[in-house]
Amino acid sequence: MLRTHKLAVLFVVALTVGCGSAGGLGGSISLDEEWQLGQQLAAQIAQQMRLVGDPQALTYVREMGERIHRVTPLANRPFDFHIVDDPSVNAFSIPGGHVYVNTGLIGATLKANELAAVIAHETAHIVSRHAIAQMEQAQTINIIGSILLGQNPGALQQIAAQILAGGVMARFSRGDEKQADDLGLQYMAQAGYDPHGMLDMFQRLLALENSRPGAVAKFFQDHPGTQDRINDISGRLAKMGRTTGIVDDPEFQAVRRRVGVAPQ
Repeated sequence: MLRTHKLAVLFVVALTVGCGSAGGLGGSISLDEEWQLGQQLAAQIAQQMRLVGDPQALTYVREMGERIHRVTPLANRPFDFHIVDDPSVNAFSIPGGHVYVNTGLIGATLKANELAAVIAHETAHIVSRHAIAQMEQAQTINIIGSILLGQNPGALQQIAAQILAGGVMARFSRGDEKQADDLGLQYMAQAGYDPHGMLDMFQRLLALENSRPGAVAKFFQDHPGTQDRINDISGRLAKMGRTTGIVDDPEFQAVRRRVGVAPQ
């Protein structure tokens, strides 16, 4: 049991997408295996975390997510987009096409393209297979195989619990975060959203943290280097030139009123 727990913790360090190190595509784990692993993890998370089932809100977030997903190189792979009933301002993703956005983040974003920026960023982490690259670097291939074969349900449950608790949380390297920001901006523009929403979102949350310390601490814990990233995003937008697209829409505001929770 102790060995299983240690393996599970090691796996979480390599797996969790908490916005650690390593970039590039995974080589030892196929996309089919990654998507199988993602389905098993998502099922565990659904048992341990309160997910929002509001049909109007879910439909909106999933349609937004799909609009972004279908312009990516993994458009032929199934993705799913979830809303977590959690007032903290945060979002995360897991391998295999699952993106999770907290109600607190929906409440903190004021326009549709700000939420699209978060979803595009998390989608970019999945497309870039950052978490899989971390797993390979941490040499956790054997435990992955045992989970995929259904031989280690205890480890799977432990992984999901650790992801939700946030007690063992890897962070991506600065290079991984920059790649997710850059690709996210590209995906937003291609999907028809004004990419300035990413800049607006970071600036808004940084201002909120400065005026009310701790209000968005979880987001900055999982998405470090915010001011540097604001500068990088500004430079990227300047290189993109004049951009247009969806900034806001009434449907987003309706969803925000239904499920959004303002940061405390």
